Amino acid sequence: MPPTCNPARLTAGIPLRRTSPAPDGLYGEIMSDMTKDRIYFDYDGSTLKFAGVVFVNLVLQVLTLGIFRFWARTRERRFLWSHVSLGEDRLEYTGRGLELFLGFIIAMIALIPVVGIYQILLLATGASIPGQVIVNLLYMTVLMFLIHLAIYRARRYRLTRTLWRGIRGTLTGSPVRYALVALAWTPAVMFSLGLAAPFMRIALMNREINNMHLGDRPFAFDGRARDLFAYWIVPWLTLLAVIAGYVWLIYLSFEVADAAGIDINDPEASQPDPETMDTERVADAGNQFPAAFALLGIGAVLYLIAVAWYRVREFRYLTGHVSFEGMRFSSEIGLGRVAWIYISYLLTAAVVGLGMIVGLMLLALVANGVPLDPDMVGIGMGEIMDELDEGARFLVIFGSMMTMAIVLQTLSRVMVFHRLARAVVASLAITGTQDFSQVTQALDSSPRLGEGLADAFDLGDF
Repeated sequence: MPPTCNPARLTAGIPLRRTSPAPDGLYGEIMSDMTKDRIYFDYDGSTLKFAGVVFVNLVLQVLTLGIFRFWARTRERRFLWSHVSLGEDRLEYTGRGLELFLGFIIAMIALIPVVGIYQILLLATGASIPGQVIVNLLYMTVLMFLIHLAIYRARRYRLTRTLWRGIRGTLTGSPVRYALVALAWTPAVMFSLGLAAPFMRIALMNREINNMHLGDRPFAFDGRARDLFAYWIVPWLTLLAVIAGYVWLIYLSFEVADAAGIDINDPEASQPDPETMDTERVADAGNQFPAAFALLGIGAVLYLIAVAWYRVREFRYLTGHVSFEGMRFSSEIGLGRVAWIYISYLLTAAVVGLGMIVGLMLLALVANGVPLDPDMVGIGMGEIMDELDEGARFLVIFGSMMTMAIVLQTLSRVMVFHRLARAVVASLAITGTQDFSQVTQALDSSPRLGEGLADAFDLGDF
C-alpha cells in the first residue's frame, strides 16, 4: 500500500448529493460506503489561483527555454486533480516533473534511429518518385503507430499517478495492440473521407476503457459504433458541402484559365490572350463563383457548428456507456455552455490583443523620444520602428512577442482549458449501487517514467 494510502479512508463514508430520498425517507447526506442513487462529481478550483499557476509556469518556461514545461504540466495537474471530488474524497495526482522529463529524453533518443533510417532510405531512392512515395508512406505509418502507442502509454502513466481514497488507477492491456487497432482503422477512415471515424473511435475506446481499473476493480464500456455513427453523419454531410465548394472553385479556376488561354505551367503564357479568349465561357464561369464561395463559406460555418455539436454528443454518449462495478457514468454537458467558453475567449483575446498592439505602438514612440500627441493618431507602425536603433527595435519586438505569448497563453489556459474542465467535471455523475469498501489496491506495477513519446509528439498536456 503506498504512503498516501490511508486504511481509515478506505472505509470512510461518502456523503452523497442525492436526486431522490433515501429508502428510509431521510434526505441529505448518508454516511455509508454503500452508495445508492446518483453521485455528482464536483470541481471547486479557483480561476484566479489557476491563472496564477499558469502565469508562473509560462514565465519559467520562457526563462528555461521550455525545459520547465514538464514541471509546469505537473503543477497544473496537481491543482486540477486536487479540486475534483466525488463525495467528500478528492482526486490526487502523484506524478513528478522529473519523470516526464526523463521519459521525454529517452523517447527522443529512441526516435533518432527512426528518423535516421528514414533519411537514409530517402537518399537511397534518389530522384525516383515512386520510391520516395513508398518511403514516405512507410515513415508516416511508423509515425502513426508510434503516436497511438504514445497515447496509450501516456494515459497509463496518468492513471497510475491518479489516486482516489488512496487507491490508484491502472491501465492494463497492450499499447502495441492498441496502436495496431488504430493503424488498421486509419486507411478506412481516410478512404471514406472520415465516414468510418466512429467505428475507429469505438474500437479504441473498447481497448482503453475495458482495460482500465480503479484498484483491483475494472471499468467497462459497452458503446456501439452504429449509435455514434447516427450523430457523426451530420458533420460528415456538412464536410461534403465544404469539399464540394472547394472542388467547384478549383474547377471554375481551371475553366477560366482554359477559356482565357492561360497556361498555368508556362510563366510566359500566364496572361489572358484577347484573341483566343472565349468570353462566353469566362463570363459563365465568373457568374458561378459567388455560388461556389457561398457553398464553401456556409458549408464551413455549418461544419464548425456540426462538429461542436457532435463532440458534445459524442462525449455524452461515450460517458454514458462507461460503467464501474454496477455503477454507470453520465454527463449532462450542453453545447451552449461549451460554445460560450470558446466565443467569450475569442472576444476577450481580440480585445486584449488589440490593446497590446496599441501599447506596443505607444512604447515604440516613447522609446524613440517622440512626445505623445493626439495629432499623431494614424502614424504607421513601420514608420515608428524605422526610427528606432537596432537594439531598441529588437527589444520592442522581442519583448512584445514574449509578452503577448505569455498573456494569450494564460488567457487560453484559464478561459478555455480551466473553464472547460470545470464544465466537464460538473456535468459528470455516477448512478447505481456499489460498495466502495470492497475496492482494494491493485498489485500491478506502475511505469517509472513519464509520458515520453507523447511529449515528443506534443500530444496534449491534460
